[in-house]
Amino acid sequence: MFSSTAYEALYQYIGLELHARIIEVLTSQQIFMAAVLMIFASLFFSTTVEFFSRYLPSSVVKRRSVPLSKYVKVVACLLAGLSILRVGSDTGVKSMKGQSWATNSYILAKSHSVKESYRVSFVFDLLSRSAEETSRLINKIVDEMFRSTNSELEAPSFFYKAVMYAGAETLDDPRLRGTVKQYTDDCVTRVLPMLGGSEGLDRMDSLFRSGNAVDDTLRGLAIESNAGPTSNCLTLKNQVQTDLLSYTKAKSQNFRSMMHGYVGNPLDETKWLNLQTSMTLVDLYLEDHEGFAGIQKGSQPAAGSARIFQYLNRFFSWDGMMSLIGRETHGAALAAERSQEFSENLTRAPHVAGFIKLCLVALFPWLVFPIVAGHWKILIWWFTAYSSVLIWTPIWTLLYHVMMGVSLSAETLAAFGELSDGISLYSAKLITSRMNYMYAVYSWLQLLIGAGFTGSILWFARPILTDAKEETTPEFLGEARHLTTMVGRSL
Repeated sequence: MFSSTAYEALYQYIGLELHARIIEVLTSQQIFMAAVLMIFASLFFSTTVEFFSRYLPSSVVKRRSVPLSKYVKVVACLLAGLSILRVGSDTGVKSMKGQSWATNSYILAKSHSVKESYRVSFVFDLLSRSAEETSRLINKIVDEMFRSTNSELEAPSFFYKAVMYAGAETLDDPRLRGTVKQYTDDCVTRVLPMLGGSEGLDRMDSLFRSGNAVDDTLRGLAIESNAGPTSNCLTLKNQVQTDLLSYTKAKSQNFRSMMHGYVGNPLDETKWLNLQTSMTLVDLYLEDHEGFAGIQKGSQPAAGSARIFQYLNRFFSWDGMMSLIGRETHGAALAAERSQEFSENLTRAPHVAGFIKLCLVALFPWLVFPIVAGHWKILIWWFTAYSSVLIWTPIWTLLYHVMMGVSLSAETLAAFGELSDGISLYSAKLITSRMNYMYAVYSWLQLLIGAGFTGSILWFARPILTDAKEETTPEFLGEARHLTTMVGRSL
């Protein structure tokens, strides 16, 4: 078995555990084996009655023509059903790169009874392995043909994860927070009226980028620095920019080293560093839009009980309590909310696909009863349903690369280009909002397309798998034979 995410792998491990336990119960309890034999005996008896009904008077039983081959079918169904309960193969859950999920930290945290491999029947191993390998091959082909940034197989949704990680960092250094606040209060508020009719966002970008026309104006604004001697706003601006970059480098060294192996142009290391720095600064400024207990200003009711309930609800939440601890953690509410929303979008579809596979894997041993009863087509139903759910992953891979092509539009690419030159607050907000929106759409499309695909496959397969009509002679041949007999007698 293969899985591209740990969420699906966890469900598959649970399904395999249930699969193994159910086989143990079915084979160890005599009542279940007796039920299998009773079903087989009933089917064999009814077949025998139908076979000999042709030799009995029609007034006793309804005559039916049953060939001897039906006995072969009855015995074959018995052997096929019992083979489901006979374990003889080992299977486990691996990533698309062939590595086992059994040692993954998420899997171990959620389940302590995970095994490297599970004992299953040869029939289950044959059907599941055929479906898994076919899905994996299709996934590789789709990923290689349509990839534009990173491989979806090697690092699922890595581009979105990288962008969201860049925006989740909050500025928790008290000294740097004080420097940024001093620069904002003593320089930004004084220089904004001097910049004329420029757009507000562009003016904010120019106040943090190096080497632009605003530097001359900042050089003429004297301030009292923390060290004591009089300085100017340009010196403080350069200090803020240098400190922000140093802070980000220290905080995200591991992430950037991991990211460097997956994505390339136009998202080089410099742009990622500037993106993280600017998003951290954006989160710091967004704190000014939060009021008591981290409630967004402008969202409070006018007065009365509604505001009281809002404060109570916020107070008993994690973000509300964190906002009461101190100003350093006040901005964590926005970052936590954004990360939580992204996490929910990221896990929605894999959880659904994993749960469906769990049900199908755990259900497989119970197929012994309908198969022994002669309904052998249920194996084809199971294989069709399981294969269709596995095809969700190649569809998601294709959808991911298509959405990446849409999200990396000219506007977004231009914003990334600006990030290579200092700190751009406008680019940070644009990219964050664009990625948030695109990934929310992508996560819902994952569910709709996956469920729609499986439903369509089962719908089109239904007429073929439910066609139980026996082969008979066409009616016109019977009528022609009757007419020929009558004509012969008249002659």
